[in-house]
Amino acid sequence: MELIELKLRDAAEVCRLREAEQQKRVAEAISPQLFTLMGADSEDASFRRITSPATLRDLNPLMHERMQAVCFYLAVTTPFGKRIIRVMVDYIVGEGFKAIAEDRAVQEVIERFWKNPVNKMDENIEALAQELLTFDEICLPVAVNPVDGFVRVGYIDPQEVEAVEYALMETGASQEITIPVAVKLKQRIGESEGRRLEIVRTEEDANAAAFGQLRGDCFYFAINKPKAASRGISEIFNLADWIDVFDSMVFDFADRVRILNSYLLQYVVKGGDAKAVKEMEEKVTKSPPRTGSVLTTNDQIEIRPISPDLKGADMSAAAQMVKLYGLGGAGLPAWFFADPVDANRATAQEMQGPTGKMLTNKQNVMKRIVTAIIAFVLDQAVAHGVLPGGTDLTWKLQVPDLSVRDIAQTATSLQTVANAAGMAEDRGWIRAETAARVFHTLLTQVGVEVDADEFEQARQEKQDRQAQDVNALNPQANLADALKKLPPATGVTQ
Repeated sequence: MELIELKLRDAAEVCRLREAEQQKRVAEAISPQLFTLMGADSEDASFRRITSPATLRDLNPLMHERMQAVCFYLAVTTPFGKRIIRVMVDYIVGEGFKAIAEDRAVQEVIERFWKNPVNKMDENIEALAQELLTFDEICLPVAVNPVDGFVRVGYIDPQEVEAVEYALMETGASQEITIPVAVKLKQRIGESEGRRLEIVRTEEDANAAAFGQLRGDCFYFAINKPKAASRGISEIFNLADWIDVFDSMVFDFADRVRILNSYLLQYVVKGGDAKAVKEMEEKVTKSPPRTGSVLTTNDQIEIRPISPDLKGADMSAAAQMVKLYGLGGAGLPAWFFADPVDANRATAQEMQGPTGKMLTNKQNVMKRIVTAIIAFVLDQAVAHGVLPGGTDLTWKLQVPDLSVRDIAQTATSLQTVANAAGMAEDRGWIRAETAARVFHTLLTQVGVEVDADEFEQARQEKQDRQAQDVNALNPQANLADALKKLPPATGVTQ
């Protein structure tokens, strides 16, 4: 009897929890706010979001889902929205990424992972960049072979993500810092609850067997995410209404032009009464004139072609204003969209500056994503003995240059800066290290990465070359042979 009563209580508790959850979902659905102004509901102090931690910076969860759906729709169906995303992806990914390792064994591990038919990194990097910009986040589950540690990377649709869990870290000043630790997926049919995937991070438990190694079930990355928010925001979310307005304006303008290009035929029955007019209308309606046909009438019937005059203002200026407003919000110049406006070569180069910095920032996001994935691949290879401990894991990620530069102008600039820096060093105005740093800075601006120890290595190589040149003119071996032929020195005593 007690067991039956306990089961009934448990069932009642489950029903009560489900009813409370339904009420919370209804409260979320009818909330008109994009962002909450407080962590809890203003009318119910016990109410907390069911899909994310209490935060002031997150979208309403249902609004977040709609944001992703709307932005995907605009990026697929509207030319303007698609072009904004494609321009960024083409510049960020361009010719593709390539990972280069110094150790041959490490390079083989990277290439095996990179070219795997499931991973297909050459193809998927472009897709991931487009998904990240469109949806605001990507979740990549990983599967590790328990024998050789080989890693395969999957993909989870952002709309399958219910929430991102954050852990709190206490600092010395008793401040709390949130750290993403897991991704909670939506519950599927047949599941008692949604899956929980731990985000890949370094194991910090000193008692764990994998201490110091990377472990986890997935990678999670988000863009446009405030530090206090749990999830990101799509790149075109703030432009969604303007993209839709611009698309509608262009469609309406095209429809208006179509109407203006058409005409009507007006039949005037001179002196005819209402019955005669009615008969003529029925006759023309049943057998309307076709293009190229011949119409014959008497002097009682007059046929007039009429072109509609809508008396509407020119839409081009209004459409141009909306377009430039949207492009300004996206940080892209109009000449990226086959619209030179008033730009010439000089102004186009000036406009490319801030745009180039924006695209560089987004390319750096993709570099961090690929770097984190390859670091996990190499860590698993070491953990499973594929790469022996102590192997040099140094590698670099080569990414496409974001701009096509004038080679002649670049060469002139490099030569001018090199001559100026060399003259300043010769006159004692700056040190050699400063002159090298000036030249290295210019190389960085044209897309050439320079290591921190480049100056010391270059100077050492120069000294070695000079020593080899001196030795070629007067080999040191000849001096050594001559010294051997000298008689031994005799000591002189008093």
